[in-house]
Amino acid sequence: MWFPGCGWITRMSPSLPRFGDDSVRMWVTAVPAVGPDEVNIVLGVDILGGVDEQLAGALFNYGHEGEEGVFYLLPGDLWARAEVVGDRLVVRLVTSAQRVTEAVRHLDEEFRRIVTGLASEELPDGRVTVLRREIVIDPAALADQVGLLPGPGHRAALSPEGDPCGDRLRPVLAIDHEGPATLERLVAALGDDEASVMVVGAD
Repeated sequence: MWFPGCGWITRMSPSLPRFGDDSVRMWVTAVPAVGPDEVNIVLGVDILGGVDEQLAGALFNYGHEGEEGVFYLLPGDLWARAEVVGDRLVVRLVTSAQRVTEAVRHLDEEFRRIVTGLASEELPDGRVTVLRREIVIDPAALADQVGLLPGPGHRAALSPEGDPCGDRLRPVLAIDHEGPATLERLVAALGDDEASVMVVGAD
């Protein structure tokens, strides 16, 4: 299978750990278009879905294209917060209230009104939650994936130029698409240039 910027590659290695839920559209796996041998937290974001997903889609417009079809978000535009509670992995996409206002400024009035009325979760640093996902994982099975989950051994996420753009964890990958989709469908859509990958720094 061909993926832009990656040459011919095989399907995801069966030896890599994988967790996820197609109904929640969140997985812990490798995405061939970005790195077939590196496991990341992956979110599917339906840009025609609920208000939270549409808002995330609006914020994706701040992404800077690196490789073809792969966009990088700056920390001030969109960030990911990961938390492990027992066997639950919780991920939030967060940004500032000001950035939310700016992102929807040119959208239709009804959508702006709905976004304004949202009771968004505010975090201690003043950022607000745009989208929240949660799945069951086995933390022990992911213990050797350095920098994947909160805990010791973090490493910085890198920009296309190789500069650190995250403080601690591997970036979260958000795949934008239209309509509900399984992970397999999203990977196929990337190969057909029908979806894009957003690389979001995380802590």
